[in-house]
Amino acid sequence: MKDIIQKCLPTYEVVRKIGSGVYGVVYHVKDNLKERAVKVVPIMVERSLSHRTPGELDSKISHDFYAIQEYYDKIKGEGVIEIYDFHLVDKQVSKQEARAYLVILMEFCPYNLLDRVLDHFPLAPESAEKLMTELAEALSRISSRAKDAFIVKDLKPSNLLINQENRLIIGDLGGIQRISSNSQTSNAQFTPNWSAPELITHSTPAGVASLVFSYGFVSYFIWSGALPYEQEDFTERLRRIKEHELEFSRTDIPFRTQILISQCLNFRPEDRPENFETILRYLKGQSTALSPNRDADAGAAPQVQEADAEIILPRKNQENKAAAGPAPQAGEPRAQPRTYGHHQPGDNWVEPSNGMDFVWVPTGVFQMGSGTWDGQGHKNEFPLHEVFIDGFWLGKYPVTQDQWKKLMSNMLWYKVRGKNPSWFKMGGNYPVEQVSWHDAQEFIQKLIAINKGRYHFRLPTEAEWEYACRSGGRTEKYPGGKPLEKIAWYSANSGMTTHPVGSLAPNGLDLYDMAGNVYEWCADIYHEEAYRHHEYRNPVYSGQGTRRVIRGGSWCNFPGELRCSYRASVNADFKGNYLGFRVVMTPVSRKKEF
Repeated sequence: MKDIIQKCLPTYEVVRKIGSGVYGVVYHVKDNLKERAVKVVPIMVERSLSHRTPGELDSKISHDFYAIQEYYDKIKGEGVIEIYDFHLVDKQVSKQEARAYLVILMEFCPYNLLDRVLDHFPLAPESAEKLMTELAEALSRISSRAKDAFIVKDLKPSNLLINQENRLIIGDLGGIQRISSNSQTSNAQFTPNWSAPELITHSTPAGVASLVFSYGFVSYFIWSGALPYEQEDFTERLRRIKEHELEFSRTDIPFRTQILISQCLNFRPEDRPENFETILRYLKGQSTALSPNRDADAGAAPQVQEADAEIILPRKNQENKAAAGPAPQAGEPRAQPRTYGHHQPGDNWVEPSNGMDFVWVPTGVFQMGSGTWDGQGHKNEFPLHEVFIDGFWLGKYPVTQDQWKKLMSNMLWYKVRGKNPSWFKMGGNYPVEQVSWHDAQEFIQKLIAINKGRYHFRLPTEAEWEYACRSGGRTEKYPGGKPLEKIAWYSANSGMTTHPVGSLAPNGLDLYDMAGNVYEWCADIYHEEAYRHHEYRNPVYSGQGTRRVIRGGSWCNFPGELRCSYRASVNADFKGNYLGFRVVMTPVSRKKEF
């Protein structure tokens, strides 16, 4: 093969062989100025009724050569490896056959995705998300065109490259095929380990749906360095994905990303995202809908969501009005509640697997930080700034010890560590404590898995927590605007211990223990001046730092530390007998209004 390269590219020195596959062998070459890659592909045409004579065989070889160039002209561009030249070398024609070598001079890429992930594992979350987005962009570009739409039939990490600009590109051009030419056949090359179940079990022709499934596998690999259930063969792996939840080994995978990967790996093609434009809108935060037909027009009437069937509406309208808290005072910044479907402030939803109660917190705008109504603001609670919050479901109580044990006791790590990490083991309805931020994430991932990806679960952002604590953004020093001893267990009344959740009065949204009992973890990284970096809509601070925000005060804190605006922080791996958490839920199918 090196001799073939020298015949058409005499100025280049062959450095090494990079790899080989079904379609040829790739070499790393260089001259005095640049590095390139060269792919050498054998071409052979046998005598047939269509090509009986040596002249016809010769013409067929030349035709195939020019067809390959025209084919590349259709797919070249962003996200596809750049080709500089094509050569046809050593053409030999006899009565029986014609042979030649196709030599392709192309850009040199120092890594493929397989090596990048394994050599640098674990990738930083921002790097993993960047790779997922770049791959989706490339696949969207080639698969979404009205004419000459293409798919990649053998999408896997070893066929994806990282170029000199550190961008992910498709490197296996032999695996890119027109969708139109593939509609009647399924005999294209693919790797079972990375392929959709319908290609393997039903010999279905590859299409966008099967490409979406492979994208889910590649995305899972980017984060985990392995396939799901990698120890199993591909048939058993597919069975487990179909019948069991998809489990994620890392605790720093954003919940949105987990939902995307889980949706891509749905067993039925019709349940996956319908194309890569949908996936890109989701990745870029422009849409919350992934499944087909769920991203309705903005003007359409709200649909009943998956969670709606489990919503409990125990109060009449007048009781809901009473629960909403006192009317805002003159001059007070006021949220403008807006519902999704028929959700009203204070509505309840019960999580089906663990029985956790959630309360609907409506959309609204509020002044976040310490205002005149507070009177004790610290430096890190300023500047006072306006924030828009989209509606969400928030745990009615902190997570309890019973809920923790029910969900976590079947995990090996907790069998070693103990089913209940709490210091105050006085009853299942007491809040779980002595859980780190990472422990809370483990609980959340398990909750997502046991619900088979039907719902998002996560920690509240700091802005969401304060908005909910203040009964939907009202000017309240303490939750609900009530006397502290009525709503919080703290240093003056706790007896220096935790108490059963919900044993004191709720705030104006029917949320309990938002002050006292145990501090609660938030999603944000702590920064003293985080408020100066907040965006207007759904802000969350995710800059540098090892400390995470905790809110609400606890059984051992003084009144000033139980204020709605009070901010504190500890290291993410810290565990204390005064620190627990509560959870946010968002239905996967919910369409946000922007």
